[in-house]
Amino acid sequence: MKFFLFCLFLPIFSLAQFQIGDAGQVFDETRFDPRFPDMKEWAKAGVQGGIPLRNTLKIQKTLTPQDDLQKAIDDVSGQGGGVILLKKGEYIISKTVTLKSNVVLRGESKEQTVLKVVMKKMFFKYAPDQKHLVAFEINDAERVGLEDLSFRYAAVDFEPYDKSDFNAAWDRRVFHEHETRDTTLFVHLVIFRNSRNSWVDNCNFLWAGTHPLGLGNCEHITCRNNFMDRAYVKKDSFHGGYYGCWGSRYCLFYNEKVRRIRHFAIMNPGAAYNVVYRCDFEVDVNFHDQDSGHNLVEQCRIATPVWHSWDAIGIGAPDKHRPPGPGNLLFNNVVISKGVAGYNRKIGAVQPNTVYQVTTEFGKPNVFIRPDAPPQGGTFYAVKAQY
Repeated sequence: MKFFLFCLFLPIFSLAQFQIGDAGQVFDETRFDPRFPDMKEWAKAGVQGGIPLRNTLKIQKTLTPQDDLQKAIDDVSGQGGGVILLKKGEYIISKTVTLKSNVVLRGESKEQTVLKVVMKKMFFKYAPDQKHLVAFEINDAERVGLEDLSFRYAAVDFEPYDKSDFNAAWDRRVFHEHETRDTTLFVHLVIFRNSRNSWVDNCNFLWAGTHPLGLGNCEHITCRNNFMDRAYVKKDSFHGGYYGCWGSRYCLFYNEKVRRIRHFAIMNPGAAYNVVYRCDFEVDVNFHDQDSGHNLVEQCRIATPVWHSWDAIGIGAPDKHRPPGPGNLLFNNVVISKGVAGYNRKIGAVQPNTVYQVTTEFGKPNVFIRPDAPPQGGTFYAVKAQY
């Protein structure tokens, strides 16, 4: 089931050349198809002006695991911003770290600069003011960057419950039962809220307590070249194991690899004009709780394992959720639903160069074929390097 993984979805540009999301990216007018006006909006997704190249921002501080990370962030913020370079090693995170505008946290090595989160938090479902803990929090900020880092939840010595075999049998315990070995794991790794023009590039998110990475009510965020694997809390209605954007607009997800969490979610009113491009998901893409529509998923591999609880596209349930918004398009994706080819197990294999749309009504197939011819330029995400 993994034969498409790197043959179809490797970035077409090397790291030394232009990448999707870099500075200098502009809309390609030569590929605009006036039948699909959302193309011009999708081209705006991601950081306005692009992610700065690594050598264009000044390193203001260099830290080792013995140094005070929050103090360094505060100091660099007070100096107007810049890069904090974290040398190789394990940084123990025992309380929330707050990132601030114009501060970039960069690791010396993605695999060897590890932020080990050891915080714990009990969740009380019926307490209206209850909040999960967040290890790295970005609130009402801009130009915040996370680069070349590994975030790892390490508060317990047992592994999350899931399956390593794509074809393993479905098991209710993975997504529908409590984590009873320890009930204090309600800790998100990284959450952006009410923020804009920020990025997460070339990071690992491993064994999250709940959400590995979330964008809440944000605009123009780029998430690129990241790897996410596993989460402890994935039970229904317990706000765990999601990656994606909640009420966020103009966010770009490019070359993301995600597996063994609950959902990749585009959800809640306000979520519009987000682009998911050339990603590799072994989780469903879930249009959840009345997104505002006009989101694009193109040239991705979306393959839910047999043991997963959802088809490749999810829309929630009428007794718990509101239906998806209009104009959410799917194009030229490679799709498997619980081991069966197709956006769901009923409508058959995905046809190439065919425009699919997510339904806006419960009680119907979650995806349908539109009668439109494909975009004349061969893509809905029409961008190019300006230089």
